[in-house]
Amino acid sequence: MARSRVTVLLQGETGTGKEVMARAIHDLSGRSGPFVAVNCGAIPPGLVESELFGHRKGSFTSAEDNAGLVRSSDRGTLLLDEIGDLPLPAQAALLRVLQEDEVRPVGVSHPVKVDLRVIAATHRDLERLSREEKFRTDLLARLCGIALHLPALRDRREDLGLLVAAILRKHAGDRAANISLTAEAARALLLHPWPRNVRELEKCLAGAVVLAGAGRIDLEHLPPDVRSASEGRPAPQPPGEPALDEQERKLYDDLVAQLQAHHGNVTETAHAMGKARTQVQRWMRRYGLDPVSFR
Repeated sequence: MARSRVTVLLQGETGTGKEVMARAIHDLSGRSGPFVAVNCGAIPPGLVESELFGHRKGSFTSAEDNAGLVRSSDRGTLLLDEIGDLPLPAQAALLRVLQEDEVRPVGVSHPVKVDLRVIAATHRDLERLSREEKFRTDLLARLCGIALHLPALRDRREDLGLLVAAILRKHAGDRAANISLTAEAARALLLHPWPRNVRELEKCLAGAVVLAGAGRIDLEHLPPDVRSASEGRPAPQPPGEPALDEQERKLYDDLVAQLQAHHGNVTETAHAMGKARTQVQRWMRRYGLDPVSFR
């Protein structure tokens, strides 16, 4: 998929990583041109076509030659973020770019050929906007070459450990391998609903790394709203799990939280809990936990 030129539509809530996904597709595409990202909702309505498609010197007051974002991404990838906010006139011009592989800059009488891969992203319901005649049906059909939905973080908690590890590598660099979370901090991350998704998780961990310094990330290093999730409600109980007394429940919760945080690595889980690896393995057998399911 990445090496084709087919248009990709990324849909999902704000903060789910749509631009990260788009950049990954570009990196795997083998295309020699640049990755150019533009937020369609951030461009003033009167300048959308000029910014996207370019303009010639003198086409309007004080105008200088401008290639535009479409031509700037020639032989590369153009990410049209928040495509649902694109005005209808610009949608018609974009449709021509996708159909004919050419763009007509403002003030130019002839089209210019372009070679680019377009990826669109939105948190809005384009089907509904199309029914309301606020988004062109023919453009939506063109954009849906491959449609991918990025789920909210609350719906993919099994990926939390992998995301935590990746974010720590990004913000802690070489120190990431030596950073661990206390059971309380890991439990809080697991229980928080993450309304702002991966973006919120990254901000949370970036701050925690700074506050923790050379020590372990503890509950006190997390934002108040993340801490409150741990303090205010119990850990979810898997279906069919036998009832546990209070002490066993706390041990089970801590073990699950650490396995999530260390994506099933038993050695790192044991280190974080301050226990021998064999002891952690005994607990996993007792509670029927498979470390592979946390990876």
